[in-house]
This record gives sequence, structure tokens and C-alpha cells, in this order.
Amino acid sequence: MSELKEISIKELPEFLKQDECQLIDIREVEEFADFNIGGINVPSHKLKEFYEDLSKFKTLIVACSNGTRSYIIAKVLEKKLPNTLILHLREGIF
Repeated sequence: MSELKEISIKELPEFLKQDECQLIDIREVEEFADFNIGGINVPSHKLKEFYEDLSKFKTLIVACSNGTRSYIIAKVLEKKLPNTLILHLREGIF
């Protein structure tokens, strides 16, 4: 298995300029509503419902508050969406 590619929050704007790239925030709805840096909110426990929608992107950047949950979900997405480049926002959004 390949090593998960991680990016920093400083690198994020450059990646988001790319076509077919999407930031997904896997925190709970309440957390996302309190503070977010954009992207779409896909709470981790509802991820399965979004596989088809997420598969339409070439690149997904997975984020959470501190990077722990998003690392796990990014690894899951690598397996479930093998034709999509999955990036992890190292250290989260804070």
C-alpha cells in the first residue's frame, strides 16, 4: 500500500485551484457550522452515502480539526475510490 500524501494548510489554496479538486471536511455538522475553511461537509459516519458523489472528483483533500479523524478517513477513501487522488490535510484546519 502506498503512503498517504499529506499537504499543509499553506499548500491548500494551490491544490484547490486545480480542476476537479474538492476539500471535504469530515467533522460533524455542528463542528462545521461553528468554523470551517470551505469545502463540503461529509461527516465521517455518513461517508458511505457519499462514495458515488465523491468519485466524480480527480482529487479529494480530507480535513478535520486536528488531522486524526481525517487521516483514518483518507485511508478508507484510498481503498474505496482507487481512481481518485486522496490527499490528507496534515494537522487539520486549526
